[in-house]
Amino acid sequence: MKVAGLVFLLLNSLCSAAQMNHSVLSLLGKQTEEMLLDDSSYAYALPYKKGKCYLLVQAYMSRFSHKGEIALDFKMHKGSKICAARSGRVVEVKQDSDRGGLKQKYLNDGNHVIILHNDGTYGNYWHILLNGAKVHVGDSVNRGDVIALSGNTGYTAFSHLHFEVTATFTPGLNQLPTRFVTRKGIRLLRPLHWYKSI
Repeated sequence: MKVAGLVFLLLNSLCSAAQMNHSVLSLLGKQTEEMLLDDSSYAYALPYKKGKCYLLVQAYMSRFSHKGEIALDFKMHKGSKICAARSGRVVEVKQDSDRGGLKQKYLNDGNHVIILHNDGTYGNYWHILLNGAKVHVGDSVNRGDVIALSGNTGYTAFSHLHFEVTATFTPGLNQLPTRFVTRKGIRLLRPLHWYKSI
């Protein structure tokens, strides 16, 4: 069942990749496109240890579970180290769930860590392992610090990290596009590409 779910996700992401290759920006609207074309905003670190390389299975507006969402899914083995993509203060931790699957009943079971950045935005790290948080509410974290271990909790078909940045403390709403430091420069990420943290 897990293999079938992964194959289904990858096939759907392949369909999305063709759409994304034309322009991620065009899906986000003209005003956002204009803002990003001349973007000097914060460039995030990839949310895992330096030297590690992971496959991005879903990106912005991907067709499987990111329809209308500005969020990213990195395929990670259970227990992989998740790192802060940006410095800030931990404002929420949930790590008491061991439930997950592709049913709506699992939506509220996703373990997560949420970090408030100094510009008022929030970094959201979802689907972490049962008791997989390495930080507590109130902790200050630096970019690159290990904050959690990846898992398969909540609405998910397999172990991965769902990462998004929001303008308000409301996961899934008011999502913001984020650029990352990669080996090829600072850029928006595309689905079905491998990204190595530097």
